Amino acid sequence: MSNDALGPMETASLADQAYQRLRAAVREGSLRPGEKITERDLAARLGVSPTPVREALRQLVHEKVVERVGSRALRIADHSAAARSEIVEAEVRLSALMARLAARHATDAQLADLAGVLQRADGAVARIEQELAERGPGADVTGRLAEVHHLLRHFHHQVEASVGNPVLEGLLQQARAFSDEERLDLTVKLAPERAEAFRRRYREHRGLLDALLERDEDRAEQLAAHHHREALIQLSGS
Repeated sequence: MSNDALGPMETASLADQAYQRLRAAVREGSLRPGEKITERDLAARLGVSPTPVREALRQLVHEKVVERVGSRALRIADHSAAARSEIVEAEVRLSALMARLAARHATDAQLADLAGVLQRADGAVARIEQELAERGPGADVTGRLAEVHHLLRHFHHQVEASVGNPVLEGLLQQARAFSDEERLDLTVKLAPERAEAFRRRYREHRGLLDALLERDEDRAEQLAAHHHREALIQLSGS
């Protein structure tokens, strides 16, 4: 396959492929912040019809990676440092509110599910630590990191879902500073050099779960605010 993120595409879910390829192009700089783009040009470069590109762009607009500047005009978003900081603060405050409400509304069954997610994550983390101990710091644990990442994002999404307020869930989704895919990319990139910080972030999930189990709304809100702020600042400073 060509190293060009915008080289011709192959088969399978074309909209999903287009989304992944466009995200990669933005991340790698093939598509630059502020650059104007069109569905037709991108479709030609990817070797597909405009339809899957249109679907991919809709998702990227939702994630604020791409922005509309007219009825048909699009460009790659160019967020200033101040704007990014404000987006982070919005996500932190909404995430903290959702944790408070989860402590109030989550059912015992939902809390048990959250405990199960962290138990599976603990197993995955233990396997990472074992591989690092056996093979040294240079061991490739990318797949294991992805497994932990997906479990922890599932944990947070389940906390939010336990509130039972789809309006607030939608607001938080719109306020995300990073998509789940971007978080994974940054986690894999940063984890080797900031391993202890990631271990500390990981342990905070257990504290949040304890606060939810105890129905301690104030503590759940405070822990979630601290956790999300520190994590997002770390990712933003990559």
